[in-house]
This record gives sequence, structure tokens and C-alpha cells, in this order.
Amino acid sequence: MRRNKIIVLMWSIAAALTCLCASGCGGGASTAPTAAILLPVPPGAVSLSTEPTLSPSEIRRAQSAAKHARIMAEQGRSTDSTATVETPTTTLGATAAPHVTASAPAPDGAVTDVVLTDGQTPLMGVWSGTPERLASYLLGVCPSPRFTVPAPVLAEYYVRYCAEAGLRADLLWAQMLHETGYGRYGGSVYPEQNNYAGIGATGGGEPGVTFVTAEAGVMAHVAHMVAYVYVSSPVPWANSAVDPRFDMVTPRGAASVLTHLDGRWAVPGTGYGMRIEEIARDINSAG
Repeated sequence: MRRNKIIVLMWSIAAALTCLCASGCGGGASTAPTAAILLPVPPGAVSLSTEPTLSPSEIRRAQSAAKHARIMAEQGRSTDSTATVETPTTTLGATAAPHVTASAPAPDGAVTDVVLTDGQTPLMGVWSGTPERLASYLLGVCPSPRFTVPAPVLAEYYVRYCAEAGLRADLLWAQMLHETGYGRYGGSVYPEQNNYAGIGATGGGEPGVTFVTAEAGVMAHVAHMVAYVYVSSPVPWANSAVDPRFDMVTPRGAASVLTHLDGRWAVPGTGYGMRIEEIARDINSAG
């Protein structure tokens, strides 16, 4: 009798424990893993499972890329059309190569604003300054330059495309200021040509190439310098479609520092690189 009572008591305890476990597991416990319960997300609510939001820099890059695509479309420079190179005295309506952002490494990964002396400042590199600094320096010298776009917009183009090509934006900006008389012009090239480096202006009143937009003119300037600095182009858009005199530069890769432009970019060009260097020094010391 006692043994039977013990057995009955044990069965009662086991039954109670079973109920308790079932209750603690949500009333429908089983030995198999339970599936997660997914609740619908109310309209307008933010789900915690969404992708991470873009950082401010990623948003700016996306906006910049969209702006670039719009400008290229307005110029008729679609990525699937064929380039037409005009003679240097006519307007260049060439179709650029597909725009691909490439990171051409600076020497030893150099990001710098150091300016040397005697024209020995390297052309390769990524300038550490900002478009605002370039524009501010220009406007401090010439408050009303005659460019077809505001100075800050032009400066943004220079910083962007120089960085892509691994060239120093402060040096090319300084060269542009030298070539255009700080945006005052007055020589053979006119502001409406968007020709910031005298490309094709070979003397004797020859005005050189005309580019359809300011951005196209900046790209041509950078591409022309690529031909002087690099043996092979570090970016796909730096070619003869963007710069009609790209293939006329020989030998390639002959200019590693500013003074190497003497007698090449400018003829006879004595002291040409040093004059650009002095402007670049002023830009960087202006802060």
C-alpha cells in the first residue's frame, strides 16, 4: 500500500512539473525549436531590420555622381556614343569616355599641400586642401573673374578630377590662374571657350580649343596634364575624346615636377613651372 502511494505521488509530481514547463515555454512548448513570431510593421514605422543609413560623405558622393551624370547628359556626352574630335580652332563637342571614378595613387600615397622651390614640386599627388580654399584665393585677387561658372563651382571640378587622376589640384588651379590672368583673360583665349590651360592656343592669335561647358574644360586640362605626367592614363576618361591634343603629347610621362613643363607645355617656357609654383605657394600659405 505504501509503495502504491509513493508511485502515485511520483506520478503527480511529474505531471505537475510537465504543466509548469509547458506554461513557462509559452503554453505550446515542444522539443523542436519554435519559429520566430514576425509582427507586421505599421505603415510609416521604421523597421530595425532595414539596411544601415548612408553616411554624409556617401550621400555627398552619390549627389556628386548624380550631378555629373546630369551635366554629361545635358552636354550630349552619353556613355554609349562615339567621340568626334574637332580641329583645335573649333568647338569640341566630343563625347567623353564613360565616367569611372578611379583612385590613382599618389607617390607613396602622398596627400599634401607642401610646395617646394625651384620648380621641384611634384605634379603627382592628392592635394589636402578644399575647393573653398582655391576659390577664396582667386576671389581675393580678382573678385569678379570672367569664367562661365562661379569660382566655387570651378574649384570643385578641379579638386574632383585632379584627385581622380592623382594630380595636385592646387598646382593645376595655379596653372589655370596663370594662363587666364586670374580669370581676367585679355589674350587670345576668351572666357566663353572654357579653355583654362591654353590648349591649342599655339601663338599668333590662335585661340585654341573651345569646350562646351566649364566642366568639360576642366576635364580637358586634367587630361592634358595626365599625358605629360603619366606614361599610361590612370583614368579611362583622360584620353583624346576629352582632350583633342592628348595624343600630340610626346614623350609621355616626361613631366614629374613643375619645372619639367618648361619648354613643353609653354614654349620657350623659361621659368614657367616656377611661376606656377609661386602661385601654388601663395594658395597654400593663404590658409
